[in-house]
Amino acid sequence: MDAWLNSTEINAGFLGKDLKFTVLLLDQYDAGVDRILAERAELGELSWLGGPALGPVEQWPRTASGEPLAHIATINLGEAQALLESSDITEPNWPEPSARLPESGYLEVFHHLGTYGNPEDVGTGGWLVRYLPLAGEEFPPLVSAPDDLDLPTDVCQPVLLGTGFSVPRAVDFTDSDDATFEAAERVEEELNAAWTAWRRAVSSVEPPVFPISHMYGHSDAGTGYAQAVLDKVRPLAGPGDSYILVLGLESWTFFEGWFGDAGSFEVWMRSSDLDARNFDQAWCMIRTDH
Repeated sequence: MDAWLNSTEINAGFLGKDLKFTVLLLDQYDAGVDRILAERAELGELSWLGGPALGPVEQWPRTASGEPLAHIATINLGEAQALLESSDITEPNWPEPSARLPESGYLEVFHHLGTYGNPEDVGTGGWLVRYLPLAGEEFPPLVSAPDDLDLPTDVCQPVLLGTGFSVPRAVDFTDSDDATFEAAERVEEELNAAWTAWRRAVSSVEPPVFPISHMYGHSDAGTGYAQAVLDKVRPLAGPGDSYILVLGLESWTFFEGWFGDAGSFEVWMRSSDLDARNFDQAWCMIRTDH
């Protein structure tokens, strides 16, 4: 990795100072609930975006004003943990997340698509991030959304988790000199192309190339705006605390229309909250600032 970043063609060795491990969400499965059920019957649990939620759910989550939330993601944390322990990360010696999600169970995210995660959204109930521990050997039931939930498009996309790495995005260098910005932009484009080729199981891809959804790592929309909001709504608990990008989802493919005009969706947590499993302190954003 260092050799590639420092090569004369790339000339972006400065990005290696903030290299982060990431879990890629690879949409290599056919879409639909049938695929989820088939994988459960043959191989075990997987992760998926959109579609049904996990039960039991006494009441579908709603905003403080009573509007239903959309199910955004269910992540199989056991699969993510297996990647963290695999040679794919230990042999390259990529840095691990400074705080981790639980080693088993599920992370589930719901969101009101009209709530953008601005400071004034405190107390609106615009999202729910919850952790579901494993309970026995049976898979949790799937629960469909209520009839009054109106979505831009129908999405139910199973995903395979894969190991990857992440560097700061070019948008974080807009105030730097032209050579630095162009180098960061070049790396971003090449990495997105590489991950997209992997996602599609092809050797190369033709432009346009879009970001790939992921856990951990860097924000595709840059850190500036997110940092400013989080400083107001979730100030760090102390010198050792930090902000962790738990989930970042793109909307150029199957989530088209969900997160504004080509926006992205992010779940952030303080590392102190992640360590303490305080998922009610997660902060969700729809990023349209990039």
